[in-house]
Amino acid sequence: MKLVFCAECYTLIELKTKYVAYCPCEKAAGKYLNDNLTAVVTQDSIVVGIDNNTFRPAVERYLRHNPEGDEPFSKRLDFFFVGWIPTIPGEVIVVGTAEAVEQFDSDYDAGNDGYSSPPVSQEVIRCNKQVCYCDNKGVCKHQND
Repeated sequence: MKLVFCAECYTLIELKTKYVAYCPCEKAAGKYLNDNLTAVVTQDSIVVGIDNNTFRPAVERYLRHNPEGDEPFSKRLDFFFVGWIPTIPGEVIVVGTAEAVEQFDSDYDAGNDGYSSPPVSQEVIRCNKQVCYCDNKGVCKHQND
C-alpha cells in the first residue's frame, strides 16, 4: 500500500486507481496506475510505503484487543507494521504537476522502462526496540552499525 504525505499541510492521502487524490492544500497529489502497484505522484509528494503483509495482521491484533473501538487498554499496546519511504526508482513515477498526474496514462507499463523488478527498499522496522534498516532480503543493520 502506498500513501502520499504532503510536507506543506502534513496530510497523508490514500492513493486510488480511478482518480487522482489530493491533499487539502493541493501541493501533493497522486494515483495508482491500473497495475495497482505503480504510483504516479507530484514532485511535492513524499511517498510512504506500507507492507500489506505486516499491516493487516497489526490491524487484526488491534481489533481483537479493541473490538468496540473504545480503547479499553489498561496499559499501552503498540501494534507495529513495516513502513518505508521509497528512494529508488521503480514503483513510483514523479511528475511535475497534478495536471500531469491526471493526464498520465493509467495503462502505462512501468516494466517497459526497465523497472519490471521491484526495487530494493530500505524498510524501517523495530528490532529489539532499536530502529534498524532491513533490505528486502532480510539483512538487518542497526543504525549504529
